[in-house]
Amino acid sequence: MRQLAMLVLLCSTFASQADLLDAMKAYENKDFTKAAQEFTALLPLANEQAAFNLGAMAANAEGQSRDLVKALAYFEFAASREHPSAKTMADKIRSKLSEAEQQQAGTMLTQLQQQVRVHDKIKPELLALFDSERKAVKRIAPEYPKEAAARGIFGSVTLRMLVNEQGTVEAVDVLNAFPKGVFDREAIRALKRWKYEPGNSKFIGRVMLTFNIGDVDHRKVEQLLGEYNMWQYAALGSPAHQNALAHILDLARNQSDYTQFIDDSLPPALGPITADLVKNGKVVSKELQLPEGFTHDAFVTLDDQAVVLAVHDNNAEHQAKLTAQLLGKRLTTEQVPAGFYKLQNQDGDKSPRLLSAQRIPQTYSDSYWLEQAARGGSIEAQRALAALEPQWEMYLLEQQDPVVQSWAGTALILGGQKAEGEKLLDAAIAKGHATAKELKAAL
Repeated sequence: MRQLAMLVLLCSTFASQADLLDAMKAYENKDFTKAAQEFTALLPLANEQAAFNLGAMAANAEGQSRDLVKALAYFEFAASREHPSAKTMADKIRSKLSEAEQQQAGTMLTQLQQQVRVHDKIKPELLALFDSERKAVKRIAPEYPKEAAARGIFGSVTLRMLVNEQGTVEAVDVLNAFPKGVFDREAIRALKRWKYEPGNSKFIGRVMLTFNIGDVDHRKVEQLLGEYNMWQYAALGSPAHQNALAHILDLARNQSDYTQFIDDSLPPALGPITADLVKNGKVVSKELQLPEGFTHDAFVTLDDQAVVLAVHDNNAEHQAKLTAQLLGKRLTTEQVPAGFYKLQNQDGDKSPRLLSAQRIPQTYSDSYWLEQAARGGSIEAQRALAALEPQWEMYLLEQQDPVVQSWAGTALILGGQKAEGEKLLDAAIAKGHATAKELKAAL
């Protein structure tokens, strides 16, 4: 029953605030009180590993009296979050409990579920609220730090910015970066020189800047992942490694025009990174015949006449909509081999293109590991998601995070709620967040 993994101390590159890894270290050091406190702190993030570990501790009488009712509740909570071993453990324990005890566990499970502050799914219309940027008309490439270039270091920085009516970037914040602190300064300097289309109001934008010399070679990626045992530690629950892995996979997929379809039906895999994952997207046709008004990207299976046989999307509603528009349509009169493709229709000013594509399991996707890192306690991953998903923004506001307070306050002021917005900005300034001062001055 004891399935808590032994983890060694990580190098300083990956040092971070208290998170799942710290809780597991406390467990391995037999500091069960601290471990239980830190696992419990992750339950509002619906962290299935933390719940499973609490179940194991209750069942094993570690730091407490043996409590199978509590153990069942935790295991069932973990099972509802698809922990691979939790259902088996729950079934074993349930058989040992009376009906009354099982009901007690059910009541406790309901209480645990009510603690969750960040749920899995958000409504598409809420995501649309974060997609209102004007187009950049002038992009300045960041300077590559000399030391990073000499050492062949590559990475990325996720930033949030305030753009004024004239299209000038007035304030910039780093939300997430890998490697931490290496490219941040140059990313901020470059973004502050960007220009956007003028408009009637200020707006908040989000940008990821990548740093790599030439193409990202899959052998360099594999070397980096191997040097820090990235796959292994990410799988064991290290949020710092999960966050780093998200950056690396995003950089690789960005180079390939995101021509990978994240297929939830594929079994999870942990490496290796192949040349196919990082190679540039291959254009097979630019002469497309799309339905009138069709503006979406889509993954499709085509026959040897370029007729759409299937549309692929993990969102059932979105898939049904795209299928109704594309199924049975011939996308091009050019000779295209039967196979799996990405229809790219939302790439700036470029005309629609058909790119060769591939399926990958969710464990090869940046979004999967970013979510795992956030639920494991990585504040950087949480801030990156907060710029996209209202549920994470609300959670970090509850935690009084100064970065999210700054941008949520700015959004309130732009929406006409000046008093409420300034209250949040002032709270962030009181915590010493420098960007909050910039934002307040710009507003």
